Amino acid sequence: MKSIFAALPLALLLCGCESVMQANVTQFAAMPPPVGKNFVVAAEPQQSGSLEFQHYAALVGAALQEHGFVAAPPGAQSDLVVLIHYGSMGHHTEIYGDEFWGYGGWGWRHGPGPWGPEVESKTYFAEQLEVEILDGPAWRHNMRNMIYQGRAIGDSTVNEINAAVPALVRALFLHFPGNNGGTERIEVPVGPELNRTKASG
Repeated sequence: MKSIFAALPLALLLCGCESVMQANVTQFAAMPPPVGKNFVVAAEPQQSGSLEFQHYAALVGAALQEHGFVAAPPGAQSDLVVLIHYGSMGHHTEIYGDEFWGYGGWGWRHGPGPWGPEVESKTYFAEQLEVEILDGPAWRHNMRNMIYQGRAIGDSTVNEINAAVPALVRALFLHFPGNNGGTERIEVPVGPELNRTKASG
């Protein structure tokens, strides 16, 4: 019977993790981003006029301001131009199994049982957010002089990009600007509990 109770914490853990995202965050910096400079989050041609883009741009802009950057006034020529890209990257399903406990002719027996092992499956959806910081004057001369590039790819059981992006923003800016070329595993909640963020090795 011990195995039955040993499996309970795992089941509780799996239930409690439904709103948690595991994100891999990778960051590159040609130079430390110049804190204190003003910025604008610019739309790529395919994002122009998109309300979804504007919502995500506001989240990234707020995160940059938390790190000491300043939002440029409307119409001003900014020191920095920020680009964001986001999207879904598919899904995968994980299967969990447990053996059956039953009563036989010689007492309690442990095995797969007549109905086989109990099986539970979970589907995880991968979402990505990429943020690029470019030199503003170079951008206005049609050159992309990139200062910073960060990417967060996260798995959760929530199949909604709009629910995932706030969590990805939190993960990406937790240790901004990060170690150049390094990847870190970050755990963040998805949904209303975005104030809890934890980094793991």
